[in-house]
Amino acid sequence: MIPESPVRSLEAMASGLPVLGADASALPHLVRDDHNGYLFPPGDPAALADRLVAVLSDPSRAELMGKRSRVLAEQHDIGATVAAFEAVYGEVAVPAARLVPA
Repeated sequence: MIPESPVRSLEAMASGLPVLGADASALPHLVRDDHNGYLFPPGDPAALADRLVAVLSDPSRAELMGKRSRVLAEQHDIGATVAAFEAVYGEVAVPAARLVPA
């Protein structure tokens, strides 16, 4: 699948699909080139075509990439995401008592 956003990438990954994405924005954080899909330079249709051919011409490789996508997507479930945010905010939060003027 060629997603148009990180959310769509995660949906494809959770479905067990290999993902092709532009090497820009948040996509390189989800798509590990030649592991669970392929990245291509933004605005390079020839590179995109090469990656499509690579996925479509090797079904067993595409299946393996899809399985890897599923494993990576599981790391982004809502529970893990909320826990990560809580940990970050817990480290930087200012105690409420210090916010109230004396």
